[in-house]
Amino acid sequence: MHKSFPVRHLTLALGFIVCIVGLSACATPPPPQFPELTYTHLPAITLDVAKIEVVSASKKSDAALHIESSMPVTPEQALRNWARDRLRASGVSGVAKIIIENASVTETELTRSEGLKGVFTTEQSQRYDAGLKVSIRLEGVPRVSEAFAQAEIKRSQTVPEDVSVNVREQALFELTESVMTDFDPAMADSIRKHLADFIR
Repeated sequence: MHKSFPVRHLTLALGFIVCIVGLSACATPPPPQFPELTYTHLPAITLDVAKIEVVSASKKSDAALHIESSMPVTPEQALRNWARDRLRASGVSGVAKIIIENASVTETELTRSEGLKGVFTTEQSQRYDAGLKVSIRLEGVPRVSEAFAQAEIKRSQTVPEDVSVNVREQALFELTESVMTDFDPAMADSIRKHLADFIR
């Protein structure tokens, strides 16, 4: 003879399953929140010009897979923040143009091992290459035909084949952060070297 299973017990069992499913859903990590990259903690560089402008002249290569639009913080956004926070105008004439000649990040698929080694080995699957090239040109400055400073920085970052979306985004954020960490002292040194007469 089969014993009947009380409805109350069945309800409790189903409730327990629902709770487990709910807990599993809650265990999924939320998308990471990335801070704005700012540079107000660094001393301002004051130039003897009336205005500071940022100009984007960056061109994308058709031969490379550009991913800037999918990044949490793009190099160009960081560069614009840098110009806003780091540079000051205190003159009565002329303009300092920050020309962003390159602010790209490209993705390259890496070759991975085949056979058993490929099955049992977690390898790096993509490489991200970041490149910055920025010029600061002074225009409309009395008695000066040309004055400019320039900095060019490159950085790369790889990610493993089993990387999650959140970890990939974190890696891309850190790539932008690190390339800007290299850019700031390089551009500051170039300004001091080539635009010394215009620093106030």
